[in-house]
Amino acid sequence: MARQRLSNAASGALLAALALCAMAMSSAFFLHARHAAEERMEAMAAKARALPGVTLMDGDPAEGRPGVIVTSMETDGQAARLGISVGDGVVSLDGMPIRSLDQASAYLLHHSQPRIALGLKHADRMRVVMLDRPEGGR
Repeated sequence: MARQRLSNAASGALLAALALCAMAMSSAFFLHARHAAEERMEAMAAKARALPGVTLMDGDPAEGRPGVIVTSMETDGQAARLGISVGDGVVSLDGMPIRSLDQASAYLLHHSQPRIALGLKHADRMRVVMLDRPEGGR
């Protein structure tokens, strides 16, 4: 009888230890998944903020929209003063055609000049504005 109680107690302790391990592993997985999601969101936000005061996203050239679209901007920022509008298409940076947000982000990352010529398409009209970049372009 005492041996059975001891066996039951050992089984209970083993089950409790296994449950604790499962909880610890679940917590570690959740924290890892959360951290990875936050990193992806930060990377997407950094791409979206490739130009100062302007938020961008990929357009859809198949639907006739430029590859990069202005989705939001600071109302009192430089972009607004230059007449950039939400919905404008970014078609070039310093004369180089831009077809995607990844391409625009890579160009801006590797070209750190303090001013950038931004080619825009608005209502089928093309124009170029000079946008100042803070801190030498980064």
